[in-house]
Amino acid sequence: MGNVAASAGCNVAPPATPPERLTVDGLKRNIITAIPASYTAETPHALVIAFHGRTNSNAQARGYFFLEDAIKNTLFVYPSGLRSGDSFTWSNTGDSADTLRDYALFDEIVRVMAATYCLDANRIFVTGHSLGAWFANSLACARGDVIRGVATLAGGISASPCRGSAAAMILHNPEDNLVPISQGEAARETFLEVNGASHQSVPMPSEPLKSFRCQWHSDNGNVNPVVWCPHNFSTRWDGSYYPHVWPESMGQAVAYFFGVLR
Repeated sequence: MGNVAASAGCNVAPPATPPERLTVDGLKRNIITAIPASYTAETPHALVIAFHGRTNSNAQARGYFFLEDAIKNTLFVYPSGLRSGDSFTWSNTGDSADTLRDYALFDEIVRVMAATYCLDANRIFVTGHSLGAWFANSLACARGDVIRGVATLAGGISASPCRGSAAAMILHNPEDNLVPISQGEAARETFLEVNGASHQSVPMPSEPLKSFRCQWHSDNGNVNPVVWCPHNFSTRWDGSYYPHVWPESMGQAVAYFFGVLR
């Protein structure tokens, strides 16, 4: 997937205001769209779609993901899950792994952004935290023919028969008491199998992945590697113990991983 695939939105004047709502299955869905100041309709851009967790909104996740400072010249969309009581969801109860409700939301985001902005359709990425990580991992299996890479923290996977394959970076703290590391390991094993990656790995010797204790698993040709990172970041920014935390340097790790995928 090293070739550039310019979308229909290239060489088209962008809207004065980025999209804030989409209609999916008859429901109005809120999104936050961030367009870099450097945007030009003549240059295909990467797209990153970032999914929040069960208890934080998309606006809150945007604030602590630290993606936009780390990943330059890139378009970002932060979708909002649907409310269910005091929490958010990306699926309906009883959905099968290959028909999770908000796969349709992802499809619509990609369709609208590709028609409205100049995208490189070969550089569509997803990321997420906690429940958002579970959804992003599941999505990267179900839409592996669209997604170039996925990078998640503290999530599992609902694996369906995967469509294509996406490069994957899975980060999980072994001490996480909200999402057991066994769920992250299940996501790792799914991507190792789908991508045909080796169970043998090499440690990442340089930052930012060295700090996350990342191990690099190559596939044939190293096109869709799987990176497994059993990190030990366990404190919030105020110093309190919270092994489910999204570390401040996570944005740099995501930027590095997406940046090496060609």
